[in-house]
Amino acid sequence: MRVTEVALHPLVRDMEGAIVQLRREAVDAVARQQRLRQEVRAVRARGGEIEEEARRALVRGDDLLARQVLARGLCVLEARTHLESELDEARRHVAHLLSALVRAEDGAWGLRRSRAGAHPHLDPTTVGPRDAGHTPG
Repeated sequence: MRVTEVALHPLVRDMEGAIVQLRREAVDAVARQQRLRQEVRAVRARGGEIEEEARRALVRGDDLLARQVLARGLCVLEARTHLESELDEARRHVAHLLSALVRAEDGAWGLRRSRAGAHPHLDPTTVGPRDAGHTPG
């Protein structure tokens, strides 16, 4: 083993550990994003139901009931606004994590190549994450 290989080995191991952690975080973030999407859909549906309930009360001439229903609707609207804001933040977080994951995987791939002293055009086992399926040329 050459000196550079010995020096790079802990770096590669640390980067691979960081990649595993980033993958876990990305999976958790995507799952949270999916849950938030479902909650937003449910709250939007509830808002539509409330609107319809208030409309029916108005058609019957029951203004008091319509006002009460619409007051409940304000709480649903606030919840929807809050959930949509959380969903936007979750989308940004997922995008950030996925971008960081790609950068980390590229960096680890580069370190593994440096550690092995391989050349991609000579060694097919060193194909990088985005090079898969492409032949050097």
